[in-house]
Amino acid sequence: MQIGELAEQAGVNVQTVRFYERRKLLPEPPRTYSGYREYGAQELKQLQFIRQAKALGFSLDEIREIIRSRGRGQCPCTDVIAIAERHLRDVSQQIQRLENFKKQLTTAVRHWKGAGKQSVAAGAICTLIERTMDERDTAHRRKSNGS
Repeated sequence: MQIGELAEQAGVNVQTVRFYERRKLLPEPPRTYSGYREYGAQELKQLQFIRQAKALGFSLDEIREIIRSRGRGQCPCTDVIAIAERHLRDVSQQIQRLENFKKQLTTAVRHWKGAGKQSVAAGAICTLIERTMDERDTAHRRKSNGS
């Protein structure tokens, strides 16, 4: 099959196929006498594998190493598990950071709503946000002083 058909069957565009070839995620295909790339079922399977691995959070570099490992006759599953576990830790840390941010923002919005109508103070841009900065600085100083 030619590149357009491969791309369509894999659910990507032609430029993606070419990009993956340049990044050595797909082997350079043989060409017809007229110069067209020719792909088979193996390239389609590999392209679908790349899409799924990306959907699971694997980087293109990680995917390339998995494909190379398999190409050397090795089973990459142990490495895949280790990479996935690292991604899980990273995602858990991101979720924790987002939960902390959500708490801070919820507290700030609650305070802002309870503050009533605001007036513009001289030299202030937005007193609501600036008070939040002052509160954060005060809390940081308390932690630093061990209070």
